[in-house]
Amino acid sequence: MEAELMRLAASVATAVAGTIGTDAYTALRARVGALFRRGRQEQEDSFLGELEERRNDLTLARDRGDEARVAELVPQVEELLRGELRRLLEEQPSLAGELRDLHSEVRNIVTNGTVVVGDGAHVSNVHHHHYYSGSPAIPRQALPSDSVPSPRIALWPMEHYENNDSLLRRMDAVWAQGQAAGVAATMYVQGVPGSGTSAVARRWLHHHQDELTGPQLEASLGRDPWGNLPEPSAILERWFRELGVPAADVPSDPGERSAYFRRLASRGPIVVLLEDVAVASQVEPLLPGTPGSVALITSHSRLPRLVRTVGAEPFEMKPLGRMHSRKLLVNVGRIRGDATAYEKELDLIADGCGDLPLPLCIAGAQLALGHAGRVRELATELSDRTTRLETLNMDDEISAALDPGYRGLAPDAARLYRCIGLHPTETFETDVVRAMLPDLDTTARNKALRQLTAANLTEPDGDGYRVRHHLIHDHALTCAVADEPAEVREAVLDRIIAHYLEFAERAEAALSSRHRYDPSGTYAAYAPTGSVDVPEVIASLERRLESLENAVRLAHEKGRHEQTWRLAQGLHTFHLRCGLHSPWITTHELALLSAHECRDPMAIARMHFELGFAHLERWSTRQGDPRTAREHFESALDLVRPADGNATEGRQRTESSALEGLGLLERKLGNPAAALEYYDLGLAALNGIDHKRGRALFALHRGVACTDLRRHDEAAQELRSARAQFEDMPVPDPYNAARALTRYAEDRNAAGQLDVAVTALGDAIEIMTVNGPAYQRAGILLFRGDLLSRQGAHAQAVLDWVTAGDLYREVNSLRAQEADQRLADASGVGYGDGSQGVDDE
Repeated sequence: MEAELMRLAASVATAVAGTIGTDAYTALRARVGALFRRGRQEQEDSFLGELEERRNDLTLARDRGDEARVAELVPQVEELLRGELRRLLEEQPSLAGELRDLHSEVRNIVTNGTVVVGDGAHVSNVHHHHYYSGSPAIPRQALPSDSVPSPRIALWPMEHYENNDSLLRRMDAVWAQGQAAGVAATMYVQGVPGSGTSAVARRWLHHHQDELTGPQLEASLGRDPWGNLPEPSAILERWFRELGVPAADVPSDPGERSAYFRRLASRGPIVVLLEDVAVASQVEPLLPGTPGSVALITSHSRLPRLVRTVGAEPFEMKPLGRMHSRKLLVNVGRIRGDATAYEKELDLIADGCGDLPLPLCIAGAQLALGHAGRVRELATELSDRTTRLETLNMDDEISAALDPGYRGLAPDAARLYRCIGLHPTETFETDVVRAMLPDLDTTARNKALRQLTAANLTEPDGDGYRVRHHLIHDHALTCAVADEPAEVREAVLDRIIAHYLEFAERAEAALSSRHRYDPSGTYAAYAPTGSVDVPEVIASLERRLESLENAVRLAHEKGRHEQTWRLAQGLHTFHLRCGLHSPWITTHELALLSAHECRDPMAIARMHFELGFAHLERWSTRQGDPRTAREHFESALDLVRPADGNATEGRQRTESSALEGLGLLERKLGNPAAALEYYDLGLAALNGIDHKRGRALFALHRGVACTDLRRHDEAAQELRSARAQFEDMPVPDPYNAARALTRYAEDRNAAGQLDVAVTALGDAIEIMTVNGPAYQRAGILLFRGDLLSRQGAHAQAVLDWVTAGDLYREVNSLRAQEADQRLADASGVGYGDGSQGVDDE
């Protein structure tokens, strides 16, 4: 019997281990967790924590196509499961029946194919150096889709909230007036620091959360620790990402970006919360203006321009009434019994706090932690101008409130708390906890995380954690500085930076095979050996976006200059594919400074090139991108062209990349002849280098430039050659082959050969249906529909337009309106019923 149970444990372990790290495990996760929790609680929580950590590792390895790491992890997971299942069956043999049911369920899921594991996308390797024109937008669900929730503002329960009922009612009236008039309601709440401007805005949202069902977006517009104000354009960039807008649809120009946001918002009411506004000009580009929408603005400054230019309704936060001040002190201060016995002292404290919520809460926290006579002591201290400021010093009071909890933590939890203080952001994943504390095993790390959560210092946040308040994060840093020796702090910082560097470089290797400056050979070691789930790799980077960007700044500020430029280089393809131009440029500007600190000419040249490419991709003439891109490309060229002409392969590739960038720049400026000259130079720079993809992409670029110059025979030759080269590579590149076909169709259309163009587009659609993103497929269908309509094949044209519109809606693109307009026009001229052969004339 015992042998049978052990065989059962081994079979279940093997079956479940095979699903870990795949979508199949999602259907089993709750069942597995419930089964293992039948054992001893603390022991099972520790085991499940370790299993979840191994699952995360395995998922990342599978997504990146790292088959060697997968082969290493699967037996570890199987052994972990087998050991725990054996222990569980030894303690509770009666669970054998449940285990057999679980085994059957796993086999059914895997055998019947009821789940899809990843998307089967192979490494596309679509870059020559860097250029990836028309890079696939990251697949997203459409905003109106019910299957994906709209972004929502987190509204935590507010304990001890007092007063402002009159102000909230006035805000209700403004909203009601806006709805009645069919306009957006824009409300501007202003008050001195500590008056509760953000609290009242969030309180109002909390009251109406059931009515405000559309997307909700928020942004802090206050200065960062370095005194910089956030750019509205960068905020819109983040909002577009949260709304699932394809990167290819997002305009580069700040004004056009704001207008596009208003177009998106026109589809239905939206909520925007803008906190800590410093200047009115920050606000205007971020207002939706849609009837029924709400914009809530908070500021500690008087900004009459908001009232004058955007019609914001102003509200001023007043001090609390005395009754409410006393009540707040009693509740926060945990004053038990008859509070009227302290009425005089409470009034003196309220006077000292100016009846403002924040200082009242600070004073209340002192009362909650103080001895019985603290009420009278605090009243005396706050009545004296010479001691009032010191008494209410926020940093000291936060420390006074948090120190007891910190000192009560177990040693491992206290170490983790200090490490979190050194982490560059308030949010973090469990993998960085492992990196910061490598000497702790999984059980100890999970126990420390549970203790921090139980102490209300951190809380779960999706697959990771977040510090409950930025002041707690500041306190954790203070504790690290006070309680950890400098060498220990530096070692933790090194591990944090090294962790994010490895994460970025592994993801970069999975996303692209482009040329990078890699003196240590890291990318060769990280090259994928299996299929890559590109959307999942992108999603893993998006979850860590704030941490990765801040890691670049942290590395630069702490003098880890090689890590700085390598981190920025490792984020290049992610920034490119997601259209994250603002962080792309800011991180690479730091990287360029660090490369200079390293005195490494190749690192400097590569950062110049990458910055040039970032400006080329953003292409905002208002922000001077054409000029800046040219300057960076030319600086890169100056650094890689040796006086003796004997360039290394890395220098040749960088020279070719910079020349390619200059060619693309000239084409964007409307100079295809100049572009061709740069392409010829870039191709010549590759002499002696086996770089098939580079040559194929130069053929593609040359073909497009020849079309611009109406040299159609040359264009056709180059574009057919490009297609053949992409298809004949050791690892075929169907995506770029389809791009070459589409460009060939554009040329044949310009040359008046519609039949050839339609045939080429059909071939491109066939390739894209298997290998291409929906956004690009939609564009080809829209184009073919136009050509079919011109040929008189109206029913086929309508079918293409309908399909294009559906695909655009699938990826949440406003370009669906283009397809809808064509269908409306077709219906208007009488051939929307599917009839064929009616000539346009």
